[in-house]
Amino acid sequence: MKIKIKKREPKVEIRDHTFFLEYLKIMGMVLFAISMTTPVIGMVLFDLDTEITEGKDTLIKQLIWDKPILPFIAGFGILLIQWFKFTEVHHSLKTTDVKHILITFGFFFLLALYPYFEMNIEFTSDQPHSRAIFSVAWGLLGLFSYWSLVYAKKNKLLKKEISDGRVKAIKREILGDPVVAIICIGLSYVNFMTWLIGMVVLVPVVNIIMARISISRGQ
Repeated sequence: MKIKIKKREPKVEIRDHTFFLEYLKIMGMVLFAISMTTPVIGMVLFDLDTEITEGKDTLIKQLIWDKPILPFIAGFGILLIQWFKFTEVHHSLKTTDVKHILITFGFFFLLALYPYFEMNIEFTSDQPHSRAIFSVAWGLLGLFSYWSLVYAKKNKLLKKEISDGRVKAIKREILGDPVVAIICIGLSYVNFMTWLIGMVVLVPVVNIIMARISISRGQ
């Protein structure tokens, strides 16, 4: 009688990617700081360059009140809202994995491109395609943020301290930006003022509504 001895298969250990969280946080904070300040710095440098090359008379015509400054203010507000959401979601992570890191880098890529589209509005605010592209970039930023949270929840990357109710509330609040961005894509082809008013008004209103819904539900 032959006795078959089963060979034990080597146990495959899942690699721990938790240490990446600190690096993702640092990169995220740096990119947010750059994206928030670059448009303003760029505007100042452009004015200085104008003074040097074309003289003070031209500079007077190019001062801040002669620029479409409201898109910059609205753009800063959008990034501020995204920063709050990114910080809360990242703080709620207990670990991460390769796919989640890649999703986060997709978010970072759009975050890095954001100042370019925002600054481009200064020179192409009269072009509907330019306004639409800016709205698309802003909407995709929100979608990647939403995808990151959904993936983290589904794959148990979140801390136990964050309740299901709060996760649902954050999802709802994050989706507010893509919804407004989609509306603004349509408004881009009406005219500049309609698009601008839609962005300046809808962004805070929708986010305040979402936040109040979360508070009323105890989330």
